[in-house]
Amino acid sequence: MCAHGDLQGELGFELARHAKLLHIVRARMATKVPPGLDFAAVGLLMTLVRCGPRRQGELADAALLDPSTTSRYVSALARAGLVERRPDPDDGRAVQLVASTAGLLLGAELTEHRQQVIRDVLDGWSEADLDVLLGLIRRLNDALDQQRPGPTGTDTPGPAEPTPSTDQES
Repeated sequence: MCAHGDLQGELGFELARHAKLLHIVRARMATKVPPGLDFAAVGLLMTLVRCGPRRQGELADAALLDPSTTSRYVSALARAGLVERRPDPDDGRAVQLVASTAGLLLGAELTEHRQQVIRDVLDGWSEADLDVLLGLIRRLNDALDQQRPGPTGTDTPGPAEPTPSTDQES
């Protein structure tokens, strides 16, 4: 390890290290994604699985993505049969995106795989340590969420469903 600096500097280093390690985990998760589908698109699917039907703009906000990126990913998910477009029950002129049966099954498989990775990594941690970690990560994410432009905190997942690195939740 390198020499220690101030706490904020060390925290910055550890957060960058954490992001790199999550990238490795995400790459392992990508092996579960159907061939030809961008893993980043799966974050949108996971948002629909977790949060339910959404209009495309709402989905972009919830997944923290640009609308044009969301449109491209939604098209790919629809072509793969993982997402369906349905009339919005509140406005028949609008369309909602919904995870299809195949999308729900893939979402469940990815969630279970991610949860197993988390269980393996945190094996041996006490319930008290896990509770502290969850509280601090949630607090950090909430603070970061307040710094981003646009709507904030619109679809924060509950404690039972960590966000994929989607992300994201993945």
